[in-house]
Amino acid sequence: MLARDNPFSTQRVERILSFDPQLNGTSWEKIERCWEILDRRASLVAAHGAGKSTFMDAFQIRLEASGHSVLRLFLNQESNKLEKEQWRMLEHSQQQIVMLDGEEQLGHLSRRRFYHLTQCSSGLLISRHKPTKLPQLLVLDPDMNLLVACIERLSPEHLPQLQPMLSGWWVEHDGNIREILLRCYDSVQNLP
Repeated sequence: MLARDNPFSTQRVERILSFDPQLNGTSWEKIERCWEILDRRASLVAAHGAGKSTFMDAFQIRLEASGHSVLRLFLNQESNKLEKEQWRMLEHSQQQIVMLDGEEQLGHLSRRRFYHLTQCSSGLLISRHKPTKLPQLLVLDPDMNLLVACIERLSPEHLPQLQPMLSGWWVEHDGNIREILLRCYDSVQNLP
């Protein structure tokens, strides 16, 4: 099988598995109502691979479609500091909704500076792995049912072959759906 034909290729996963509130027991209307109740200042707290970035991608599209300007920033272990240009953009973010994916990567002083610069932004949404002072907009707590639903959307014909391995992969990858889908990619790639 060519890599581009693999139903679990990264590009296909990103295209097919955009955030679906129903799979998380909610709706966009409830999420947006909660966002307003929280005065547009909230957090997403969840483990690796639980869908934080996927949610932020979809929410950003919805916010921009409704006329909001969004400043999206991303940090991870490899890129764990905001660049000078990003700090400059934050200094002028009063009319924007700031979304920071990976907020826990900021050091103490950088975190204080970040919150100081965003206190007058028109909204703030951060994601991290542990709770923070900001209230949670949405609880992302994936389970095996969500994993199976993802696989059914991507490749229902391969589910019977993958099903026996899913429980072991779930434990091995601590419920990280993104990592498990990579295992599905490898397994399907090696099928005759």
